[in-house]
Amino acid sequence: MQLIKKNIPNFFTALNFLCGCFAVYLAFKNLFEAAFFMVFLGTFFDLFDGFFARLLRVESQFGIQFDSMADLVTSGLAPGMVMYKFFLEIGIREMDLSFILLRNEFTFSFAPYALVGFLVSLGAGIRLAKFNIDTEQQFDFKGLPAPANALFIVSLPLLIEHTLFSSVKPFLTTYPALFIICVISAILMNIRLPLFSFKIKSLNIREYGYQFVLLLFVFPVFYFFQWVAVPILIVVYLILNVIRNSFN
Repeated sequence: MQLIKKNIPNFFTALNFLCGCFAVYLAFKNLFEAAFFMVFLGTFFDLFDGFFARLLRVESQFGIQFDSMADLVTSGLAPGMVMYKFFLEIGIREMDLSFILLRNEFTFSFAPYALVGFLVSLGAGIRLAKFNIDTEQQFDFKGLPAPANALFIVSLPLLIEHTLFSSVKPFLTTYPALFIICVISAILMNIRLPLFSFKIKSLNIREYGYQFVLLLFVFPVFYFFQWVAVPILIVVYLILNVIRNSFN
């Protein structure tokens, strides 16, 4: 019984890891909507592994490292792949590279200018490594969490196809715009900007005012924008934190 109890959080981490693997494959196949759903599902499972680890008091170093490895796939590699393929969708061309090694010729295609999409993956990797050794992020974050950033990135292909955002499509489907998004994404994950979380650190309700404001936005935004609500809520989350930090 103790063995089952100990591995309940690891089970949710494993589901997160597998969702990330599926998301990478789906993004490679240009199935952006399915890739978004897999990242969203993986992020959902990611919430539960830590929750059950604390609830059941079975936190372990293995669980912490396994969680980071799963997040590196779901919140690092998957959004990087989505962004790389998104660059190809807007017209960035691939080139063939051939070389001979030990009398064998190898040829593969890639788009050098689209590789900037993997800045998102690099930023997530640095962010997750710093998070594991940072004792100041027990209740609040320093920098945008990798899962939130991943959801924003993988939702971009959905956002430009939404009828209410047709006006921004010409802008978001340009190389400079996507390049800037990749750079800002990597910076936001690693900047030492205090951001609130939903972890409970006291029973004083007044300390969670900004969290309640964000929750008030969730249902009406999802009602009007469906899945495109995800990037909107992440932007609202960042704006609330800017307001919070300015007052503090």
